[in-house]
Amino acid sequence: MLRTLKFLMLISMLCSCSTMPTGPSVLVLPGNGKTFDRFHADDVMCRRYARELITASQKEPDSKEEGQQGYDIGYIQCMYGKGHQVPVEEEIVYEAL
Repeated sequence: MLRTLKFLMLISMLCSCSTMPTGPSVLVLPGNGKTFDRFHADDVMCRRYARELITASQKEPDSKEEGQQGYDIGYIQCMYGKGHQVPVEEEIVYEAL
């Protein structure tokens, strides 16, 4: 019984940490003149960069969606900076600071 209780407590603790994204939710394609090997290396590096942005933040994301959005923004910025094709929204919305 005690073993089952410990297991259930462990599961609930892991579920409460589910705001961390596991990867990007956007499609990024290799840039013109980029090999697949270069794309793959950049993808790995940008996933690491996006994850570090989320974990280095002083504030934990309020929801899974907020965490995913922050991750995607960092990932897209990194991949764009590496010269790859990233999704562009039809309308850019500026938020007041």
